Amino acid sequence: MCNKAKRQAKYSAKSKSIGRGAFTLLEILVAMFILTLIMGLVFGSFNGVFSNADRLNASGDLYEMADVCLGRMIDDLQAIHVLQAPRHKTPDMDETPDIFRVVGTNEIMGGYAFATLRFTSLAGLAADENGGGIFEIVYYVQGDDDGVYRLYRAENRYPYPEFEPKETDPVVCEQLLSLKLTYYDKEGREFEAWDSDNDDYEYSTPRAIRIELRLGSEENAYEFQTGISLAVFRDVSPKR
Repeated sequence: MCNKAKRQAKYSAKSKSIGRGAFTLLEILVAMFILTLIMGLVFGSFNGVFSNADRLNASGDLYEMADVCLGRMIDDLQAIHVLQAPRHKTPDMDETPDIFRVVGTNEIMGGYAFATLRFTSLAGLAADENGGGIFEIVYYVQGDDDGVYRLYRAENRYPYPEFEPKETDPVVCEQLLSLKLTYYDKEGREFEAWDSDNDDYEYSTPRAIRIELRLGSEENAYEFQTGISLAVFRDVSPKR
């Protein structure tokens, strides 16, 4: 009897040991639920990191594009060419427009405001290849069917043809939401447009121009601006 009791006691202890080392179905389900929560938090963090990285990359691209665009416009305007008195004469109504005129206009497209600027400059991109010259530079905006607006730069060597957008005109800025140009006369007054062939502007050219770009999307818009004092300008010309 004593040996039988010992064997039963040993078997009972072994069974209890096995029971303590196993997991119940409820414990396994709870563990899986906790693991799922942890994995969700981990992947959510990764998604947040990648999303932030994408936004940073996108904003970095816009900053670089704006820098290149404004730099190009500044280079062109720093080398602006205008006809000075006494060679410049106040035009009659039916006379041919001044080939070195400065004209800035505005247009609304798709609910956005875009400026257009026409002037002449010594900083043509083809100047180095063809030995310099005076170039007509036109900055203008066009949109596509998807509502994406781009800033183009047209360049023509004298004699200047009547301006028409061409497919070969290079894009200097994309994802454009607005382009605003502000012109300043010799007294520091601001104008939203300019026409150096018009008496309203005393047939003069602006002393300075401020450029404002707005890029990106309505949800993530970035604004850039710069100003340039023109080294060459024309005050009121004497009447003929």
